[in-house]
Amino acid sequence: MERDIEESLQGRQLKLLLLGNSITQGWGGQRKLVTWKPGKAAMDRVLGEGCWESAGISGDRTQNLLWRIRNGNYNCCRPEYVVVAIGINNLVVGGDSADETAEGIVAVTEEACRQFPDSKIILLGLFPSGKEKDSGVRRQCDRIHEVLAARKFGKKVTYVNPSQWFLDNQGTIREGLYIGDYIHLTEKGYECVAEHLKELIR
Repeated sequence: MERDIEESLQGRQLKLLLLGNSITQGWGGQRKLVTWKPGKAAMDRVLGEGCWESAGISGDRTQNLLWRIRNGNYNCCRPEYVVVAIGINNLVVGGDSADETAEGIVAVTEEACRQFPDSKIILLGLFPSGKEKDSGVRRQCDRIHEVLAARKFGKKVTYVNPSQWFLDNQGTIREGLYIGDYIHLTEKGYECVAEHLKELIR
């Protein structure tokens, strides 16, 4: 998968590069080894085909993405914007606390600033997980947002809490945006994110 990403970036100059895990991988882009691409049509419609790419790998935690952007040649595509979206696997698979996960996200963001010196960085906080407002994983996500919102990043970083993109007035995830695990997005969920990203990168 790592070679697949690097090959997809060679010889291109991108408007947007997306960094993350399986949710990011689901954007698809032009990568040959990614076959499930529920987000591709939405991003192509919003940005245009060929001017963006997904560098997400399923299962990645913050430490995996940190290694990849430090050791990969991702800046070869000179992206105007880089979106960092990582951390849910630290919570649901890795057993990390919310504060530990937040520190990992900060480390990835700071490394992205170093590795992409000419790019604007959008730190996209965790999408809300767990259907109900008081679910355990949702409370962890909310704590991570608290930590990230209080963190002082440089001028090139824009932090965004996307929770309200997905929630109704009771804090419940709206129908149709997630598949049954309330972690991964449907095509409609990707459309929702793409429309908001369009506003952020104008």
